[in-house]
Amino acid sequence: GGGDAERMRIDGVVFDLDGTLTDSMHIWNEAPKALVRRFGGAPPEDLEEQLKEMGRLEASEYMTKTFRLPCTPQEIMDGVNELVTRAYREQVPAKPGAAALLDRLKRLGVPCGIATASEAFQARDAMVRLGLWDHFLFAFSALQYGSKTGPELYFAAARSLGTAPEHTLVFEDALHAIRTAKAAGFRVAGVYEATAEQDQPEIQRLCDYYIRSYEELVQSETF
Repeated sequence: GGGDAERMRIDGVVFDLDGTLTDSMHIWNEAPKALVRRFGGAPPEDLEEQLKEMGRLEASEYMTKTFRLPCTPQEIMDGVNELVTRAYREQVPAKPGAAALLDRLKRLGVPCGIATASEAFQARDAMVRLGLWDHFLFAFSALQYGSKTGPELYFAAARSLGTAPEHTLVFEDALHAIRTAKAAGFRVAGVYEATAEQDQPEIQRLCDYYIRSYEELVQSETF
């Protein structure tokens, strides 16, 4: 908050994908359960809570072991990825107001990129279908640069935008990612995501901006 923040210079913007640009958290919650069922297991409703901080391989090994599935972790990983890829290509919606915000940033000449835990091609597929891909210079994946518990993905994004971290705004919905970006010196806009209700107070405390909806942000003329 405060007057200084309102006048602060934003030279580039990095967007997370799931739960930030797209309403897709439910896919990551449902796909692992669908795979466990496909191989005859009975997943708990809150399986995503157990998988939240795990990488893909770790999560697949955990599911294979926990539910004694007659398959390899690789088969689980491939199956989840296939379901998720199809969802991005065919049905994942943009968060309301995201298109208006991207249009405004484009008019202001502020370059944007995507930094996601998903595959880069999944981000591109979703943005192409939504007619928004031309608003982005790139989509980088944690699979190339390491998970968002470390800052390398954000640094790579800033390098490609040609902007210094302190003049780069990162839109994120996940607490662990917000902590990482803040610690690395980025400006951070926390985006409300219903699946992370319990993290909201901490997210509000950490972030330079806190956004319940993009419509509000566009109307507020912060940019």
